[in-house]
Amino acid sequence: MFHAADIALDVGRVHFPLHAPWIRLNITMPAVRQTHRFRPARFLVVFPAASMLLYSAACKNADQPAPPPSEADKQRQHVEEVVRAGGVVDSILPMEEQVRRFREGMTPVDTLRHSSASREALVERLARAIARRDTADLNAMVLDRAEFAFLYYPESAMSRPPYEAPPTLLWGQILASSNAGAEKLLVRLGGKSVRVTALQCPAPDREGANQLYQRCSVRFASPDGASLEGQLFGSILERDGRFKFVGLANRI
Repeated sequence: MFHAADIALDVGRVHFPLHAPWIRLNITMPAVRQTHRFRPARFLVVFPAASMLLYSAACKNADQPAPPPSEADKQRQHVEEVVRAGGVVDSILPMEEQVRRFREGMTPVDTLRHSSASREALVERLARAIARRDTADLNAMVLDRAEFAFLYYPESAMSRPPYEAPPTLLWGQILASSNAGAEKLLVRLGGKSVRVTALQCPAPDREGANQLYQRCSVRFASPDGASLEGQLFGSILERDGRFKFVGLANRI
């Protein structure tokens, strides 16, 4: 329904053997069956948020609540927990082989396809697609599997030591949370005349050729009084002046 080129995951079990004194966390996953049509996600890996604040900083900002973590923050915090504990996020296969297998059968891409010319244009496009229940355009404005494999993942800090999170794991999380987020947007505002009345994004994080706008806040409103405000989509990826959503995960 919401993603033009994605994967379906059937997961049996996850096994975590520990090897002292250096702990290695091994994530054992069955074969991934690739499809080219969206199906409701059957796999969701949740990375629990974890934060460590210095006592002095906590006292100084006690009356200023921290902003909620983005999906990228949750991924990074989970892996940092593992590393602080002396472990390594790993799998049975070397990272190079995991990436090769993940890309197998794909045509390499070097640019974001079906993108928008600015953040504002991308969010306006999202509002129009929700109003028309246009799932084809919802698919097109979100990062697809090839763009993730060749443009997003290689530049991400999560792909390199000390994290080295497997591409299948990260893509599965993005896909599942984006699916759920798109469904919620359509349930709340689908078919209504939606317009953007506010958009604010913090300064972007740079990862190689990519810039990521995270924790953007937007307000959607319709003439009948229905409205939504907050983090209604995931990160916005900018690359070479082109903009797409990494996913449509939201906090509705």
